[in-house]
Amino acid sequence: SLFRSIPSTFKTMFLDPRAILFFGANALLLYLTMLVNSALAGWSIYLLILGPMLVFPVLYLRHQSYFICTLLTGLWVDAALPSGFGLFTVGFLFAGAITFQMRIRFRAESNYHLTVLAHGVNFFCILLVTIAMGSAYITSLGFWLQVLVTSLASHLVLLIVAPWFFNFERMLFTLCRLEPEPEDLPIL
Repeated sequence: SLFRSIPSTFKTMFLDPRAILFFGANALLLYLTMLVNSALAGWSIYLLILGPMLVFPVLYLRHQSYFICTLLTGLWVDAALPSGFGLFTVGFLFAGAITFQMRIRFRAESNYHLTVLAHGVNFFCILLVTIAMGSAYITSLGFWLQVLVTSLASHLVLLIVAPWFFNFERMLFTLCRLEPEPEDLPIL
């Protein structure tokens, strides 16, 4: 009976419980990506799979909950990855704000739009890391080859990981008996 009352209290709560669920799923995705990256270190291949982390919070949550979830996810990624602190926090908030303004154009029911959106956000993250960390190596051919390999490998793996991750988050909705519909979308 406790679970039946949760969906009706979403509108009065400051933080949607789904934001905590999304943050936990994002932490799991980051952990699994880091495990794969440590296994691929011998081949100098690095996967950057951050795009799916922003898609569901932006499409499913209200502004306050999405902002808190994205902020916490950005801080978590900044603490885990070897980059300047605040790079992904600011980048996630910026990419999330732009996507939040365009979220009416994306359908959350199928994985097609979500995967395309994840690829766009992931490309933004790769571009962000390239600009922030690669200014000293801009003339090096090896640097651009590594960026190309990282981009291609990340986006190829993202074709498999993104739909799995979105279905995993939907399964968590079902297991936790949370509302699977996006909040606050205008009716067409």
